[in-house]
Amino acid sequence: MEKRAFPRALSAGVLVVAVAAALLHGPAFAEIKGKCSKAVGSFLTENTLDNDGRTGTSRSLLVLTNGGHALRFDSDETGAAMDSRPFGNSAGTWRCDGVDKDGTVRLTATMLDFTYPDAEGDKGQIARIDMTGTYAPKTEVMELKGTLGFFPMNAAAQKADTLANVWEPITITLRGARIELPAAPSSKP
Repeated sequence: MEKRAFPRALSAGVLVVAVAAALLHGPAFAEIKGKCSKAVGSFLTENTLDNDGRTGTSRSLLVLTNGGHALRFDSDETGAAMDSRPFGNSAGTWRCDGVDKDGTVRLTATMLDFTYPDAEGDKGQIARIDMTGTYAPKTEVMELKGTLGFFPMNAAAQKADTLANVWEPITITLRGARIELPAAPSSKP
């Protein structure tokens, strides 16, 4: 019987979620309640990266759970927008930093993922994104801005101050809207 390996993207995605869940502990996993829970959901985002004047764009699916988990699935996992390094899905944590009088939710999110070795000789790395921003329930628009940094595989990238030591920070912005459900089917006979 022939052995079949899991597809690389699937096994890497599962690994990212498992590592993030194990490493990113603490109060961020507390249940998101009250007005802060308005930011819970799935969003289609447009992403812009600025790497010291070299820019790139992509799209993502961003998921924020009521358990404080943040997941991101990017359209540019081949790395074509910025460089040749392919990367996996991101997983991490988020917290509500408060709610403004108009209902705008202020939040912080941190996500980790991995780059993979490539034919050009780049070694695999851990990527970390720290972002802050807002979710406006009235418009259902999420806007986040943050910093992306790359670290060796043996780095303690789960630590809160990791990006303070990044050699070449990359600015990243995400802007998008909640994914809408279609109307419920009619219950009329």
